[in-house]
Amino acid sequence: MKVIRHARYADRVMKIEGTLAVAGVGGGMMLWTESSHFGGYAFAAAAFLGLMGINSGVKAMRNYNRYLRGLEGEDSALAVLQGLPDTYACISNFVVPGTRHGDSDLLVVGPFGVLVIEVKAYAGRYACHGDSWFRVHDNQTKQPLRTSVSRQLKRNIKAVQHYLVDCEVAAPVHGVVVFKSTTQLDIAHATVPILTHDTVAKHIEGLAPARDTVDIARLLELFSPKAPVSGGFLGIRRPDVEAHDS
Repeated sequence: MKVIRHARYADRVMKIEGTLAVAGVGGGMMLWTESSHFGGYAFAAAAFLGLMGINSGVKAMRNYNRYLRGLEGEDSALAVLQGLPDTYACISNFVVPGTRHGDSDLLVVGPFGVLVIEVKAYAGRYACHGDSWFRVHDNQTKQPLRTSVSRQLKRNIKAVQHYLVDCEVAAPVHGVVVFKSTTQLDIAHATVPILTHDTVAKHIEGLAPARDTVDIARLLELFSPKAPVSGGFLGIRRPDVEAHDS
């Protein structure tokens, strides 16, 4: 299966967060240690700045680990998809060129059209009721997630649809959310398909071909750096990507 890899936004963020974590914790510890050599207000100021630095560094490290888990989840899902036949192609980390729309973890192109895949590397137990998502704690209390997983997928689907319209290409656009197979899920009235790493490949192979023949080669052009695009209402331009066959 052909794979087109876009530059990952998370890689850039992780470099920044990693630097902030080292600088924050290291600088904060140094200030905290040196604060004992000062007196009066100088001591209080140095100690306060040291604690602030440590706190900022810890927050940056948490963000770093969060992005790292997300990348590991995407890589695991992609490894599963690479077992699909050559009639399919996969694009990772697609963002509509020239915009911040459609930051899709994975896209699969095939006879059915385009499938937008939102990958979640959540660990533990989660519940869904419609478009509302919750983290379920050990005491059974539910903590609402800041971002609805299903609404996030729907936004990315719309971004891809608008991109194709802007490029004057007709193709159905589908979407699924994929979790790790070890994630515990309580799903009720889901508005989008919810799958796991164990079931996503079978789901893709079971998608019915589009009513009109899908020009897969043309779609891959649109998701590659050679895409001839118009200005359109998205004002798109081409991104840099790395392509290879697996």
